[in-house]
Amino acid sequence: MKPAERIIELLRERESNQSPAIERMRRIRSAYDGDIIVPLPELDDFESASVANLVAQGLDQTAMRISSTMPDIICPPSDPESKNSEKNSRVRRKALYGMWESNNMGLKMMRRARHFIGYASSPVSLRFDPVKGGVEWVLRDPLTTYPSPVIGPDDLEPTDCIFTYDRTWAWLKLHYPDQAHRLRGSDTIEESDLFQLVEYVDHEETVLIAVGRTPQNNTGWSRSVSYTVEPLAELERFPNRIGMCPAVVPGRVCLDQAQGQFDGMIGMYQTQARLMALEVIAVQKGIFPDTWLVARAGEQPQIINNANGLTGEIGQVKGGDLRDSTLNPGFMTNPTIDRLERAQRLTAGIPPEFGGESGSNIRTGRRGEAVMSAVVDFPIQEAQKVIAASLEAENRRAIALSKAYAGNKAVSFYVTTKGSKGRVDYTPNKHFDTDHNRVVFSNPGTDLNGLVIGAGQRIGMGTMSKKSFMEIDPMVDDVESEHDEVVSESLEQALLASLQTQASQGAIPPGDVARIVEMVRYNKADLAGAVQKVHEEAQERQATRVPEDSPEAQSGIAQAGAGAEAAPTPGAAGLPSMRELLAQVGG
Repeated sequence: MKPAERIIELLRERESNQSPAIERMRRIRSAYDGDIIVPLPELDDFESASVANLVAQGLDQTAMRISSTMPDIICPPSDPESKNSEKNSRVRRKALYGMWESNNMGLKMMRRARHFIGYASSPVSLRFDPVKGGVEWVLRDPLTTYPSPVIGPDDLEPTDCIFTYDRTWAWLKLHYPDQAHRLRGSDTIEESDLFQLVEYVDHEETVLIAVGRTPQNNTGWSRSVSYTVEPLAELERFPNRIGMCPAVVPGRVCLDQAQGQFDGMIGMYQTQARLMALEVIAVQKGIFPDTWLVARAGEQPQIINNANGLTGEIGQVKGGDLRDSTLNPGFMTNPTIDRLERAQRLTAGIPPEFGGESGSNIRTGRRGEAVMSAVVDFPIQEAQKVIAASLEAENRRAIALSKAYAGNKAVSFYVTTKGSKGRVDYTPNKHFDTDHNRVVFSNPGTDLNGLVIGAGQRIGMGTMSKKSFMEIDPMVDDVESEHDEVVSESLEQALLASLQTQASQGAIPPGDVARIVEMVRYNKADLAGAVQKVHEEAQERQATRVPEDSPEAQSGIAQAGAGAEAAPTPGAAGLPSMRELLAQVGG
């Protein structure tokens, strides 16, 4: 057990060590939000940079491609020879999918992908929610996450981790009234004053601490203040039942220090914004030039009357001349701005296609696809592999939390994820005989559109079945049901083609054709059902023996000879009967 004072000391050490990385994240955040400050006195404080925000464009486009497909969960049985172990593996897979669904993992992946690309880190922690009775994934802010040092990019599981966030005085009073009043001291505090909360987690315990106020800092806690003695209040402390740190911190693969994909372009972005601002100022000066009163030799210049075009008043000047001063941007201004934009795209891997443009040197669609693949696919592939490894570690913690807090409790819910759709009933201690799992993206490096195109090409080449593609297609929830629908539609098309052929050649009486059309159009019956119904009605007519000259003995949809129907027309010779047709299509 670590005392609260030691935890705060550890936090301040990590804040100091990680300050360069935190500052880098803040610059990325400012650029993404469009808060780049151009240090020119001619610009207003609230005026934004007048250049394309390539940071936001590239980050969003890359993140959307990473999260456009969800990974699959594979749970191998602990004992392949045991039927019970095989059953438990299927239940475990469904249960993990159910946990993902209850946590809206698809939406969380969108935010996690942005953290990973922009901040080079995507921390997450897990906890058991007693109210919901399940495991909760909590996304953490990389700017306020301080994990213990890790060995390398494959080390995603720190031994301990510290999270910080701010809360108001009103929030403290509501949730921890006793501790809040001890923190207050003798200072006057507003309801909106902020206090720092520190959450420490490791394999033994979870501790929540509030950092109090000092007399010198009467506006609340602030990062800009150096505290000699920080008033502390321990809000909560409870043991960790799973025996492992509940935090997972995946990081982007780099040489040594963590680097986001867009770190290298921030300086160029600021230079481009400044240069563009100078050009705009020059253009404004050209439209609204500064007017100077220039004295003549030996005379004292004086404006006798100011001109006013609206009232028609004529201006008068004595002893001097009015001259306009104009500023013309240098001829290299626009080329330099374009070069800076191109340099940003090359540095961060932002193709023009992200903004709806096309490179002028790309002549064919295949060539454009190759360029996009070279620029985008590999960063997406790498990010998906790291996130998949992180999800595996998170699933292990989710299983451990379920066993620790609801081990013998029967859990039941409905899963809608493809391949695992349906009801799942499990007891954690009974069915979670192991926490081994694998998380894989079906085709890492491609987004949803790329997945469909690539799979379509493989199906066309004969190297992949349609059913196999359905299993990895995120648009298909139930593979078996979708496969049955495809087969049914194919048979329906075959049935329709056969009916059209027979009707055009007179093999089917017009009255039966009209009856089928009526049932499909007005009664909303499916084609196969309508044909079956009309076929049964024809059989009933055949079974009824009537005189040959009776109206009921006219041609029907079934074969002639059994009843009083006339024989088919000579032009229909050789065509299959409706009974044979239905037998061929499974009717």
